[in-house]
Amino acid sequence: MSMENIILITTNYPYGYGETFIESEIEILSQNFKKIYIISINSRSREIREVPKNCEVYRVKLRDFRNILSFFTVLLDKDYVFDFLRNLKFDMKYIKSLVIFQYISKSIEKKVISIIKEKNLPKSKTLIYSYWFESISYAGINLKRKKYVENVIGRAHGFDIFLERGYQPLKKEILSEINKVYAACQNSERYLKKMYPTYKEKISYSYLGTINDIVNKERVNKKDYFKIVSCSNINYIKRVELIIESLSILEKQLIEPSKFIWYHIGDGEEKGKIVRLAEEKLSKIKYKFLGRLKNEEVLKFYKDNEISLFIHTSSSEGGVPVAMMEAQSFGIPIIALNVGGVSEIVTNKTGRLLPVNATTEEISSNILEILNLPEEEYIRLRKEAYRNWQNKFQALVNYKKFVKDIKEIK
Repeated sequence: MSMENIILITTNYPYGYGETFIESEIEILSQNFKKIYIISINSRSREIREVPKNCEVYRVKLRDFRNILSFFTVLLDKDYVFDFLRNLKFDMKYIKSLVIFQYISKSIEKKVISIIKEKNLPKSKTLIYSYWFESISYAGINLKRKKYVENVIGRAHGFDIFLERGYQPLKKEILSEINKVYAACQNSERYLKKMYPTYKEKISYSYLGTINDIVNKERVNKKDYFKIVSCSNINYIKRVELIIESLSILEKQLIEPSKFIWYHIGDGEEKGKIVRLAEEKLSKIKYKFLGRLKNEEVLKFYKDNEISLFIHTSSSEGGVPVAMMEAQSFGIPIIALNVGGVSEIVTNKTGRLLPVNATTEEISSNILEILNLPEEEYIRLRKEAYRNWQNKFQALVNYKKFVKDIKEIK
């Protein structure tokens, strides 16, 4: 009996600006399922993006979870009690994480149950799809335990996988019930299989992807202006300051630094600090902070500008950054540090892959190397970047394969 309905649980989409990568995937899902019920736990953002006609959107309104009642709901769930005893962490930060996890999960459960009952959704034809491998996945497997659905799947990215990114509650419990987990890259798949070998048959990887119908730019004039772009949140993990420090070194080596322009796409809690650092360190190289752009605005920016290079200096990644896929779809070479699934998109054929602990001097010298490449070699680099995107990160190809797989889940 084939699946007809999907209940897609997100943290933001279609509200606010987060999870922009779902915008491409939802189009493919909508073409292959009769009905999609999107449940977002973003209860604050007013802006809502357009969704396909066969989608219905719901919000889970999360209220104050820091109360004594929420704490006792944790004590009433045996999985939480076992996890607490297993870890034996009697500190408030750990307990608070459990309370938040449980509160979000239970709130989602209530919302999904109300939709299933209201719409009279048959459990054999309804698939719960959790976009993150955390509290929303736990809500899904609890609904399966309670016989509201028969099949639950989820994606897994970065903060919801790696122990170094924080406490990862109830992963074994989720894996024991979930039908399948799709890691965002091969690196994450290997990590999950190593951490939870009992459930390795349930774990595989599925790349995200991007759409680009614009003709690839093989030839870019990097003599008149050398334009470099970075695209990420501005926080301590993304380390945008390394880009500024590297450009500060490069500035002293360039004959005409005024022909060098750096653009940053993105926003975040450290923007003020980063802007001040750029003002302090960059006196000759031009730069511009473009803020947070919509997906279509990013693609238009690449279309309208001759971008010579993309740079990424994050200290951690879960999968393959979608921002890199977008850049590569325009044939833009990438310099990036070897974290998460970055090595699955960046090689020395498509740019420069540097060690995670690369110094600003190393980053700077690699930028200079690409700047000084003979035109023939630079064009070859751009062709390889575009070809890599074509072969591995086209949204239509990846999401059609993903849909075929989830429709066959039993």
